[in-house]
Amino acid sequence: MPKLENPELMHDKMVLIANLYYREKLSQAEIAKRLGISRPWVSRLLAKAEELGIVQIKINAPVSGVISLGEQLQERFGLQFAAVVENTGESRDYVAAAAVNYFISKVKMDDVIGIGWGDTIFRFLQEVPKMQWPQVKIVPLSGSFGVTAETLPNYVAIRLADLLGGTAVPLHAPAFCASEEEYETIVRTEAVRSVLLQAETADIAVVGMGSFESSFLIRNEILSAEELKQLQDSRAVGDIALQYLNDEGKAIDNELCRRIIRADLFKLREHAREVIGIAQGKEKLPVIKAVLMSHLVTSFITDRETALELLT
Repeated sequence: MPKLENPELMHDKMVLIANLYYREKLSQAEIAKRLGISRPWVSRLLAKAEELGIVQIKINAPVSGVISLGEQLQERFGLQFAAVVENTGESRDYVAAAAVNYFISKVKMDDVIGIGWGDTIFRFLQEVPKMQWPQVKIVPLSGSFGVTAETLPNYVAIRLADLLGGTAVPLHAPAFCASEEEYETIVRTEAVRSVLLQAETADIAVVGMGSFESSFLIRNEILSAEELKQLQDSRAVGDIALQYLNDEGKAIDNELCRRIIRADLFKLREHAREVIGIAQGKEKLPVIKAVLMSHLVTSFITDRETALELLT
């Protein structure tokens, strides 16, 4: 084999290829096309993965997950797929890496991809390898808010498009309007209506989940104390791409929610082939349960501790 210039990146690629080949059942030719490498190179990396012990009877890497817990989550919540990861690495985010592996196995070359934002999605971006998928389109799932890279939906869409070699379709509108009248005026414009339609009819989407305890919307005072109280009075437990839900997984419909410019996640779920949800942590358990009960995601990636709490 050629000299491995970056052993850590090469190890990651071997794990990714092993997952695609052994778990997702893609052929070596399909993997080569998806990753933009030659089929003989795929074969060599699979052989090297066996030599290093990455592949044994099972794929022996943290991103491969705890299969039994994943199967229990699938059965309990009616999911197409669930991965439960031993997120024990200090220098590596195995939950994000597992989500990226699954995402890459499911994307088709001409897909429209809806993308969320926030800390979880920003971690997801750190694990996405450079690809060459020029026909792929990336669409943000809401208007803009926030001041940092991970909280700017358009930035996240542009960054993912750059990584995948595709095209971003920005949404030039605020997420939070001052009134329902302002909301109606903005969403009637052709440019905004077109992007929201693309988001709601995306082929695949990747989203995180926000709790009030960890929300940067509250940390950065994007939501006022009055707006927070309005949500809590409506029994909201958190959001998925600004789709606020109560503890039964039902959509919140109040004055605040009627002036948020975002894709309707229930419409997206009706159309999308895959909606991949990523979340972990005790503070997010109420919103994770609400999302899983609502069936707004088809696939879910989390860590062992969170999975055990969800299954109790």
